[in-house]
Amino acid sequence: MSNLPIIALDLSKRSTGWAVWMGDDSPVSYGSWELGSEYTTRGQTYAKLHANLLDLRALSRFEALYFEEPINPNKLKGHTNIDTLRVLSGLAAHAESFGHAMGLRIVQGINIDSWRSAFIGRINSSAAKAKAKAAGKSATDSLKSLTIERCRQLGFNPRTTDEADALGILDYCVSMRGVTPPWRTDEVLQPMMAGGAR
Repeated sequence: MSNLPIIALDLSKRSTGWAVWMGDDSPVSYGSWELGSEYTTRGQTYAKLHANLLDLRALSRFEALYFEEPINPNKLKGHTNIDTLRVLSGLAAHAESFGHAMGLRIVQGINIDSWRSAFIGRINSSAAKAKAKAAGKSATDSLKSLTIERCRQLGFNPRTTDEADALGILDYCVSMRGVTPPWRTDEVLQPMMAGGAR
């Protein structure tokens, strides 16, 4: 069960990042989907997610589905508004529904702070948040940059922050199941990252 084919999702209407690993020495496939625009209804957005997941499952036969949990309404800031929150909650609910309908063995939401701190390192994460707080800014951009940097250290080349987030979620979930994936086999210590603490 520890080496099930797995998909990780960073859910978003504009750009949902996905990453799939079949287990063993197979390479990771990753990319992103545009599920809609400002003119797309929530129902159309969820239907597009469903269609994309169906297509990907036909190719990869993933049996475990992990997705980033929607943001807590108490933490709304920046460009995130109540409509965005509704869409994100609906996408998460649809991912759960898809997993149930397909009979997947694992379907689980993952907390953003848990996977990101584990992926980029707690010290790097805390330093980025403290620096942003001192400047009166959001740490989101810094944290996303650190996530991309960490992906590159592990041999990935994400084109977007959404793809990088999906890879981070995948890495966290594989590690959570006690598996050392091929992209981590030669890593002894996690290197200090440019945006982290010095």
